[in-house]
Amino acid sequence: MSSAIENQSVTSIGVFKEYSNGYFIFELENGDLLDFEQINKNILSEFDLKNNQFKNQRFEVVYKEIIDEDDEDFMVFKIDKLVKL
Repeated sequence: MSSAIENQSVTSIGVFKEYSNGYFIFELENGDLLDFEQINKNILSEFDLKNNQFKNQRFEVVYKEIIDEDDEDFMVFKIDKLVKL
């Protein structure tokens, strides 16, 4: 079983674009599109991102990059906190 390395949390401002194929997609201030595969379950109880209710709305996004120790090319992004702006 492989283990993962969690990098430090990163805070950025992002616009929620859509939920698609199991990914929560945000466009960050720097223009990057990030596909978040994981999300803190408490966030989904506050913000139902699986419908289009919050599409094109701005959030402060606190997230981590999780890297597979056995395959450093494999990483996922996890949202730890969202604050509606």
